[in-house]
Amino acid sequence: MAQTVNNGFVSVVIQYRLGAFGFLSSAEVVENGGVPNAALHDQRFALQWVQKYIDRFGGDPDQVTVSGGSAGGGSVMLLAMANNGTEGNSLFRRGIASSPYLPTQPNFDDGLPTEYYRQLARRTNCLNATSVFSCLRNADTLLLQNASSATSYSARFNQWAFIPVTDNKLIFSSPTEQLPAGKVNGEAFLAGSNSNEGYYFTPQNITSQSTFLSFVTLNYPFLSPENISSILSLYTPSPLPADTPLFETDGLNPPFATEMSAVGKGWQQAANNLYAETTFVCTAYWLVEAYGEKGWQYQFSPPGAGFHGSDNGPLLQDSKIGRSGTVMDEEFRRGFQGVWGRFVTRGVPTLDGQGEGAVAEAVREGVWKAGGRDSLLNLNVTVAEGGRERVNTWAVVDGEGWEGGRGGRCRFWKGVGFR
Repeated sequence: MAQTVNNGFVSVVIQYRLGAFGFLSSAEVVENGGVPNAALHDQRFALQWVQKYIDRFGGDPDQVTVSGGSAGGGSVMLLAMANNGTEGNSLFRRGIASSPYLPTQPNFDDGLPTEYYRQLARRTNCLNATSVFSCLRNADTLLLQNASSATSYSARFNQWAFIPVTDNKLIFSSPTEQLPAGKVNGEAFLAGSNSNEGYYFTPQNITSQSTFLSFVTLNYPFLSPENISSILSLYTPSPLPADTPLFETDGLNPPFATEMSAVGKGWQQAANNLYAETTFVCTAYWLVEAYGEKGWQYQFSPPGAGFHGSDNGPLLQDSKIGRSGTVMDEEFRRGFQGVWGRFVTRGVPTLDGQGEGAVAEAVREGVWKAGGRDSLLNLNVTVAEGGRERVNTWAVVDGEGWEGGRGGRCRFWKGVGFR
């Protein structure tokens, strides 16, 4: 990606603790001097290092952009929220989050974090110790690693056990509360999601309203009956003939992603899309909302390539090296890399004077934000019948009305909150 913008930036890869080592939490952890969200503190320490030393590597500490995808995107979101967004540009000026991950965000001493703390203690033979926390501190590291892994897999389906929490010392609010209030660090943000985020994370056996509701209540057990009624009104699919073929939606015309995709339809797709919106997509919406006119949003939508994580290759690989079997040509990949690269180097993800056709036209200065804060850049490819002709069809669309009113569904989830 750096080559696409004439090697205009220096890259630093941050490492941080994972699992129980990074996100163990309970009241007992805090009472004994432990630190919830230790992984976030690791990331902040790395950013402090960048501030102190990056000039020795040709970087500018006043122009730092922090970026990440999936759980890394969720981390960038929480770094933007740290200390109630009072840090300004002290650690970074800009943020980029691809598929920012938000499963739930409990309080540090809530029931679920406490239960997973106790499961970890049981698996390390510490549950009946005089001091569980001291026993965990002195446990063999390999035993702790295995216990952390086993506990993680015991969590609700695709929710995981050890996740960020509201600790009231670094993270004071949930994203649904803080981001709409605009309390964020840094001055500009680029957020993106993929067109089919939920497929890998959703059981592919949902065939009815009852199995759909079972999936929803398993993942979000604190929903009220009123919440459930609203979810049904927002996500119930229209009846489709049994022989209706699967196809990618265009986001503008029915059927929408709430009921149809290339991998699911009906109640199955309703579940796929609900998981996508609650876990990845709506967080991108809220991040853009938090930064106002300096918030930019896109959706990665190439046919057959909109799954979670499938944007990594065209973003990071040499743009001249195509991936076999994909619909993305060099113009698409250079444009996508240019959006990120120009945001890093200029603070505005536009491609003025670079490239031709729909890619460059959609990302000209003034076009992306012409529709206001709800503007969404859709990175799509139209494939003609037979698959021989492929045309990049990037366009700025109304994010509020996208996929049958995604903005309204995200407002619903904002109101519900995530615990």
